[in-house]
Amino acid sequence: MGIRILLADYNQIVRQGLRTLLAMESDMEVVAEAENGQTAVRLVRELSPQVVIMDLAMPDLHGIEATREILAASPGVKVIALSVYSDRRFVVNILKAGASGYLLKDCAFEELARAIRTVLRHKTYISPGVSEFVIQDYMEALRSSEARFRTIFEGAIIGIALVDMDGRIVESNPALERMLGLSREELHHKAFTNFTQPDEADRCQSLFKELVAGKLDSFQMEKQYTLQDGRLLWGRLTVSPFRDSEGEYQFAIGMVEDITEQKQAGEEIRTYQGELRSLASELSLTEERERRRLATELHDHVGQILALAQIKLGALKKSASSTNLTGPLDEIRRLVEQMIQYTRSLTFELSPPILYDLGFEPAVEWLAELFQNQHGINIEVQTEKRPKPMDDQLRVLLFQAVRELLLNVVKHAQADRVKVTIGREGKDIHVKVEDNGVGMNIPPEVPLGSAGGFGLFSIRERLKYLGGQLKMASKPGEGTKVTLVVPLK
Repeated sequence: MGIRILLADYNQIVRQGLRTLLAMESDMEVVAEAENGQTAVRLVRELSPQVVIMDLAMPDLHGIEATREILAASPGVKVIALSVYSDRRFVVNILKAGASGYLLKDCAFEELARAIRTVLRHKTYISPGVSEFVIQDYMEALRSSEARFRTIFEGAIIGIALVDMDGRIVESNPALERMLGLSREELHHKAFTNFTQPDEADRCQSLFKELVAGKLDSFQMEKQYTLQDGRLLWGRLTVSPFRDSEGEYQFAIGMVEDITEQKQAGEEIRTYQGELRSLASELSLTEERERRRLATELHDHVGQILALAQIKLGALKKSASSTNLTGPLDEIRRLVEQMIQYTRSLTFELSPPILYDLGFEPAVEWLAELFQNQHGINIEVQTEKRPKPMDDQLRVLLFQAVRELLLNVVKHAQADRVKVTIGREGKDIHVKVEDNGVGMNIPPEVPLGSAGGFGLFSIRERLKYLGGQLKMASKPGEGTKVTLVVPLK
């Protein structure tokens, strides 16, 4: 099949002459003719020619506008402008509109077939009579573009280097030279990986090879640079390729942003976070020790004194000779009994002895019974028999976490069933608290600090200090599951 061509010219005689020229080419075929711009646009849509020969001086729709509409609808079509004008403004405007060639009518006899074959090879054809003007305009534009690039390159506040396909610096800007403490001459033709740590240099070189091969559009990494005086500088490196119109690699543009202060600030923040977690953990343990001390004082002193008073009152009642004293003594004994029960309850709420005497799992079972009796929620506790060695810090933290989670269920979940599962997976203990309440609209896995109030925030931070984590999964109407994971001692 020959090259399909549409002739668009208002002059019928010119169209006949062009058709005669093309008939002499065995691989070319004129599929239609158009006498105005609107018809040319319509015929391109209907017939899908490969090449349109477009006269600029078309009625109804000027050749430049017709070219724009044709290429907007059919980007693969090649348009060759045909004109009697050699003025550079006509050439530049039709090329900006997307035309692939510009042919003077008085040169059509010699150049038409050659122009068609040239544009089909994805190249631009311009009649020799006007090419000089186009080249001059191009050179002026190039010089202007180069001047703008040079201004940006020299004045940029981040380091910039142009790198050849071997990864060597061919050009550097003042910001990069100041950053590394080296002159332009000292940087010239040096491998851009020379100033980094060996392991980072290998990774960077590997990414650069993929970039040159076209496997990457660009890459970015943070790495350390070794300065002339031995100091280390943190930089964020971004490397992008520059390719020609054929897609061939020409050079790469590497941009380096000094992020040393950011890194130092980040390290300081992480240090402060670690110290704050340590402080929070220590404060919590101190609070628990004080709770336990108060509970012990209540049990060993107040509780014992009340119990002794109860015994004494019982003995006094038996030895009382007057029946008039029996009623008042019984009333006093009831009041003392209430005080004993209240003191015992307060002792457990302050610091349940079960947690220290029997361990974490029995303490959770006691807590579940307490919440069930107080709030009418059915709480099931499932445990396994494998040993779970814990020190006081971990035991207290997990117990406080389960108590906080059950309080949240009571306050917010509107649930009537809760399941607490305690198990061991490898070297970690997993504690899960699941309810059938209203749920929340949060992602399946919530990162640290994204959900929950201050109580949960405190638990998350303390878990993280011990190398653990808190996960939440919830959907509206489907309840909430919270999982505590922490390494065992």
